[in-house]
Amino acid sequence: MVRIRALRPNIEFVPRTITAYDDGRTYLLALNVSKPAELAFHIRDYRAADFERLWQIDQLCFAPGIAYTQMELSGFIMKRNAVALVAALSSDEAGGSSAGAVERIAGYVLAHPIRRKYARIITLDILPEARRLGLATSLMNACEERLRSLGCTEVYLETAVNNEPGIRLYRKLGYEILRRIPEYYSSHSLDAYQMGKYL
Repeated sequence: MVRIRALRPNIEFVPRTITAYDDGRTYLLALNVSKPAELAFHIRDYRAADFERLWQIDQLCFAPGIAYTQMELSGFIMKRNAVALVAALSSDEAGGSSAGAVERIAGYVLAHPIRRKYARIITLDILPEARRLGLATSLMNACEERLRSLGCTEVYLETAVNNEPGIRLYRKLGYEILRRIPEYYSSHSLDAYQMGKYL
């Protein structure tokens, strides 16, 4: 059984303006921040070279005992038919030259289709400084689209009962609370909600 994980306190980073684009497959967020470099998020498939960074992000997002070990995270990613999508922040540090673009992973989502009908969101991790920019919504939408293309018609997830920002996000995306699971995070004596929706 996958553990439910509670977010650490949210550290908000709110840019002055956000412009969202949707080209059908790629979700971009162009940020107007105080830095001179232009920043943009794009969503892509997981690559093996991403693993260490994804594990580091997981350690930043979740408390010890709830965050995944490297072995656990690797097992989830390597599972057959796993859906692993990464949100990367691109920064043009060469004054408009694409050769100078630097990519930094800002978050990811991991899901498993089960018997080609159901799916389970394993984790949604966003760096604290990249939260409240619509990135979690974009990752979830892209993940659900991929799950639909695999034939899934229902998706489920678990989240800690005290994860109010996460619960608000999932409700906004159409998830409903199905049941409360006592002490799902046994190491923290913390209950979880199982949430789900039809795709």
